Amino acid sequence: MAPFTHLLVPAAVRAALVAHALSEAPVECCGLLAGHIADGVGVVTERYAVANDVASATRYATNPRDMLAAFRAMRAGGTELLAIYHSHPTSAAVPSARDLGDNTYGESVVHVIVGLAGAEPEVRAWWLGETGFREAAQI
Repeated sequence: MAPFTHLLVPAAVRAALVAHALSEAPVECCGLLAGHIADGVGVVTERYAVANDVASATRYATNPRDMLAAFRAMRAGGTELLAIYHSHPTSAAVPSARDLGDNTYGESVVHVIVGLAGAEPEVRAWWLGETGFREAAQI
């Protein structure tokens, strides 16, 4: 089970996620969310944009150099990885079969998806398992 039960994503970070998704469309954007855990709540304090090396509208592959820089910054700042985020430029903010298949973190982090298919961008968070997913509680 995950070390936290709820994810707190401040409004400014949510706005930055949406802005990142819109700026990269029609390609999927991706990145990391870091922070700290307090009383079962993962509190996001940092966002790290990561280049999508496959530049695809239906898939992302994180750039290794950007990932290394993000993890170094987390270590230096005393934060930890809480979530991975990416966008769905033409579909809802619901995990795809590819998202499940490409998940290497199990349920150790939340997966935040920004869906751009509707009239307004939608941000939802999920715990991904090997064969299924469940929505993560957000504050």
